Amino acid sequence: MLEEVVSLPLPYGLGGRFQANLLARQLVAHHRAPQGTRDPQQQAEQAFNAPVDFPEVKRAFVPGDHVAVVVDVDTPDADHIFLKLWEKLLAAGIESTDITLIQPAAWKTVEGIDPRRALPAEIREQIPLIRHDPTVQANCAYLASTAGNERVYMSRIIVDADVVVTIGPAEFDPILGIRGTASSLYPGLSDLEALQRVKGQGHEELGPDDSRPMRQMIDEIGWLLGLQLSIAVIPSGGVSAQEIIVGQADSVLRRARKKLKSNWLIPVHERAELVLVTVPCDAAGHHWDQVAAAVDVGRRMVERNGRIVVLSELSALPGPGLEILKSVREPREAMKPIQRAQPPDMLIAGRIAAATDWANVSFLSKLNPEVVSDLFMLPLENEREVQRLLEMEDLTAIVEAAQHAFVMNG
Repeated sequence: MLEEVVSLPLPYGLGGRFQANLLARQLVAHHRAPQGTRDPQQQAEQAFNAPVDFPEVKRAFVPGDHVAVVVDVDTPDADHIFLKLWEKLLAAGIESTDITLIQPAAWKTVEGIDPRRALPAEIREQIPLIRHDPTVQANCAYLASTAGNERVYMSRIIVDADVVVTIGPAEFDPILGIRGTASSLYPGLSDLEALQRVKGQGHEELGPDDSRPMRQMIDEIGWLLGLQLSIAVIPSGGVSAQEIIVGQADSVLRRARKKLKSNWLIPVHERAELVLVTVPCDAAGHHWDQVAAAVDVGRRMVERNGRIVVLSELSALPGPGLEILKSVREPREAMKPIQRAQPPDMLIAGRIAAATDWANVSFLSKLNPEVVSDLFMLPLENEREVQRLLEMEDLTAIVEAAQHAFVMNG
């Protein structure tokens, strides 16, 4: 009797699509990524017309208000969301010249979507879009001290604004538990000292619902700034939003947490012999942080000395933290040097090192094979090599768009 074969189309990278064929008895888990909305503008309009625990959105503003809109650079459908926010601002009597769009600082070069893209050309030219530069001391002003006596410095644009609105993805985060709402403000709109403080390897032992000191501090900073209105975007398996949530900041974060657990939380009770993770690009492109997050998902799901297979089209060169990893003889030897150096890609390097120390990692990308090998991963040249790994008949788990997932080992 012929055995049943499962055939799965798996998108990855900028436009790759791998047709995975494996025996049904091999497939022990398959986490499908939720689909993005087909009409992001309509979804944004519906979200603004039904805000969570918030009155009519335009009532948050009065004529003459100076409004700072914080937009994370990797926000899906940022242009459609800001267009609908602009319509609410216009209805409230806010002039385009009283609006400033500001993006948090980022160590990597990321362009993302211009939030003004959907606006009429004459309006687009009147609204500045600024990327915060924490290296310029004059860009920051003292906001307040937290309950823990931390002196907080923030972008002058934010401190001087009458109303602050945040727009950004809601995602699982190794340091914060859940990223979203006030995390768009801090540390990305603070000074270099704040950015350095938030670096780290995350909290391996904590789940997304556990208390996180940095998340508590960020929420306190949001309160000190008077943050009320927030927009959170639940990611899909592609570049579009799966859902847009508008409303009162705390309520938006609670709803986002619930949606993330429903869409992206993976409970694991038994590890697989092979874990295949796909890494599609998002609104900010295709980068190492996505790959590292996906590899970390694989590490949490695969048995010791098993195999993690990563499908990507990554072409970006490694950052300074990964260069440290390339310089050692064994992955575990890189942990302490990475922690001492605290490079901007510290979390990325730590995740890759931990995964390659735990399991065999096979990596499909557009990188030079020597670069991949130097990072203790096996370079895959094409999809045929991926299929050959599946034909080894290992017990296999598949996670689509794994950079968004969180694995809860039980």
